[in-house]
Amino acid sequence: MNKRWLLMNPPTGKYIRDTRCQASVDDAFAISARPPADLAYIAGAIEECGDRCCIKDYPVQGLTWDDMLMDLSVLEVDYVVINTTMFTFEEDLKVCEACKGIDQDIVTIAKGAIFYADSIGIMSNYPMLDIVVANDEEESLKEIARAVYDWNDIDNITYRKGNRITRTKTHVNDTLNLPIPKIDGINHMLYRRPDTNEKQATIVVGRGCPGKCIYCVAPMVGGHAARYREVKEIMAEIRLYYYKYEISNFYFSADTFTCNHNWVKEFCAEINKLEFKISWLCTARADSITSDLIKIMKMSGCWGVSIGIESGSHYIQKMIKKNLSESVIKSAIDICRNNRIVTLLHFMIGFPWDSDKTVNDTIKLAKSLKGNIIEFYIATPLPGTELYEIVKNDSKLTLIRSPNGLNQNIVTTGTYYLSPERLTLLRKKAIKSIYYNPMFYAHSLLYIHSFSQLIRCTIFVVRKIKNIVLQKQRKER
Repeated sequence: MNKRWLLMNPPTGKYIRDTRCQASVDDAFAISARPPADLAYIAGAIEECGDRCCIKDYPVQGLTWDDMLMDLSVLEVDYVVINTTMFTFEEDLKVCEACKGIDQDIVTIAKGAIFYADSIGIMSNYPMLDIVVANDEEESLKEIARAVYDWNDIDNITYRKGNRITRTKTHVNDTLNLPIPKIDGINHMLYRRPDTNEKQATIVVGRGCPGKCIYCVAPMVGGHAARYREVKEIMAEIRLYYYKYEISNFYFSADTFTCNHNWVKEFCAEINKLEFKISWLCTARADSITSDLIKIMKMSGCWGVSIGIESGSHYIQKMIKKNLSESVIKSAIDICRNNRIVTLLHFMIGFPWDSDKTVNDTIKLAKSLKGNIIEFYIATPLPGTELYEIVKNDSKLTLIRSPNGLNQNIVTTGTYYLSPERLTLLRKKAIKSIYYNPMFYAHSLLYIHSFSQLIRCTIFVVRKIKNIVLQKQRKER
């Protein structure tokens, strides 16, 4: 008999719930809601085995906890997959108890970056959670759906049998092969480009990162080598979105999209062979951007690049093992600007070695780069990262929140030189220095192509300023 699965973003807030990205949609400038593509790939893998899947993005669909409880009762599911984040997992995992309250036989499964560090410890605290899955979840859950093997034979999971919790071996495939996603389970009308209001889909094109940045979970989650999908498979997925849902805007998700220039060139060449035009954006490291590569990307429809810069201090760059020089950063942004590529620039403040000077160096660099959207996060010690171990083991850096209360927009710990209160003020200063500066908007007018786009961009920025600066001031009082 075919089993029924419910795959969900639980009703615990709007977050980007990609395994790598954990950002709050409401608390950031450069983030808009993304479709649950990772759940669609998992559903595609499961349905290859003959089971049936239902995908629900409760926060974005405007659905409540009561709606979820109703679904659990009406759908009569056998398995529930809960998509968690580092910042919401405690609330997310309350879904397990709700499932067991409706039917003790429901198998509860959770995925998310939080489980890479201490899956056994977390499962010990959540007796209603049956399975945790990590690394290439599609294959592991497909094996569970097949029900051919004992769970101990399935890689990348931690599971409960009776009173015993077992973690199986970790294995990351050398190549990245994804199933055809179950995109008919997604309401595509809900996921749009914030500047044009056009429907936008997410396609995973790569996973893994060879970088050694001390704050990032990407290598832990996706592997320490950049892996890319076969270009022909991605083109088939683009056509699926275009012809079935009239979607021509895409976010191509990869931990290191521009790392392999030969792959990117092949990718762009195949896009140019499509019988229709698309628009797309991606992430990139500044030191992997060249003029030739950006020109090729632009010709194939790329309109935006998201770049993690983190700090304007050479010393901090060295300490966090990002190792980007100011000249490399400026060259990358100049190349994008010269090719009319929108740049979404991401900075972090609050690393243990940050001082007033290093934070002000970061603000100064951010202002000088003339990016189109600029984000300032708080450096957050995520479990499993080197930064987390540094903070955990240094009494001078005591966490003022438990690991369960981490948030990249709220100060978690002070630095050797800055109090948590000072860091909070410096982040507000950073945001105001960009978004209260009229010249920032003058630089971005070149990228506005219509009056409606101008209006939408204005509303987007005003809303974000209100949510981040003004609302947080009221909360802190």
